[in-house]
Amino acid sequence: MLKKALAIFHKLLEDGELDAKQDGELYLEFRKEEVRQILGEFEEELGFELLDTGRTIYLIPDMDNGVLGYTLKEYRLNIAADARLADAYLQSYIFMMIFQMFYGGKNTNPIQREFILTRDLMEELDQKMRSYLEDEEKTRKLEEEEDVNFAKIARLWDSKQIGDWNLRKSKYGTISRAYHQLEQERLIRIFEEGRQIRRTKRLDDLFLYHYLDEARVQELHRILGQGE
Repeated sequence: MLKKALAIFHKLLEDGELDAKQDGELYLEFRKEEVRQILGEFEEELGFELLDTGRTIYLIPDMDNGVLGYTLKEYRLNIAADARLADAYLQSYIFMMIFQMFYGGKNTNPIQREFILTRDLMEELDQKMRSYLEDEEKTRKLEEEEDVNFAKIARLWDSKQIGDWNLRKSKYGTISRAYHQLEQERLIRIFEEGRQIRRTKRLDDLFLYHYLDEARVQELHRILGQGE
């Protein structure tokens, strides 16, 4: 059973997921209680969670797992060799905005749209960053609650020219880097030379089965100024 558990773990380390159709034999082994118990010990000792959607199993590192996940240094290097902490926070904010635009629905199905137009994302970002700069008191209160310098992120975004897709430090270039990071993680697909992005099955599974519990939804709405 240990060999089967190790084979499953190895597959998850390589691909981040195990699919019932493509990896049928390993998927059936995963269902065996003895194998699942061994993998449960791996989860506890190595700091990750296995998410089973009934069709696919995903390996999700804990937030502070610098071995299976990203360290802050690696995250910044993925942006650029000279990326600052503010650049990392800005990219994270763009991720949050993308996820909120896709999954901001408040009914039983939180999916709001099948695709996002880059021009719409740009407008949303401009509006939010402008609000942080214009309402200093509200921004200061949010910064104290979240321990994130939203004003600094907003100033960084506001200092950028619109530019084009190939200018790394322009607004479009900043969005492009965020897109390609998500595409590398197989979370989105990029279409029309960057003018549009669409969700992937992987992104849907991770959000609908894991990330979108009520507390996270309310926190996302609060940070981005949506709803109550």
